[in-house]
Amino acid sequence: MKKLLVLLAALLITGAVNAQFSFGPKIGVNLDQVTTNLNTINDQMKSGLQVGAFFRLGSKVYLQPELLYSTGGVKLSNVPVGSPSDIKLNSIDVPLLLGTKIINLKAVNVRLMAGPVASFMIDKKVDYNGAVDATKEVSIKNANWKAQFGAGIDVLMFTLDVRYSYYLNKPLDQQANQFVWNKNSVNVTLGWKLF
Repeated sequence: MKKLLVLLAALLITGAVNAQFSFGPKIGVNLDQVTTNLNTINDQMKSGLQVGAFFRLGSKVYLQPELLYSTGGVKLSNVPVGSPSDIKLNSIDVPLLLGTKIINLKAVNVRLMAGPVASFMIDKKVDYNGAVDATKEVSIKNANWKAQFGAGIDVLMFTLDVRYSYYLNKPLDQQANQFVWNKNSVNVTLGWKLF
């Protein structure tokens, strides 16, 4: 963690010296895919919304923190009665991405980026496949960590990113007799650089 903080501080100083930064709003879609440890359970891709802002500091190599409101969830069928079948999650996501421009022209550039995402749940709803027993309650963690990597393209003042993100921890604390699921997502966002 100490090495990461030193690296981020060095990037901030380098970016500030070069005085190249941009800021703007962004909006996009989350395409969530779920996998489980039981092949009898069917999962389906669920879409959600992502809206917020980004700040990019640096030139060829850059640091890009973001603040995003994100919706998504998990939708499963053929689950045992009392198991979670429909989970809706709303969160504040804070990615901190390190990127590099692999093509850097005046009007167009192509970028690669990766980094951690801190995710804070602000709303969560769970449907238990018809069960009304309160003891079936599952615990969804309020704070989670994800990793994210992807690519982007900038054309004039517009920026388009496509990223893949996955949980580094288990977001759902489940009872021992329940199945285990993992949620990964593809995020596609369009941003507008105001400066």
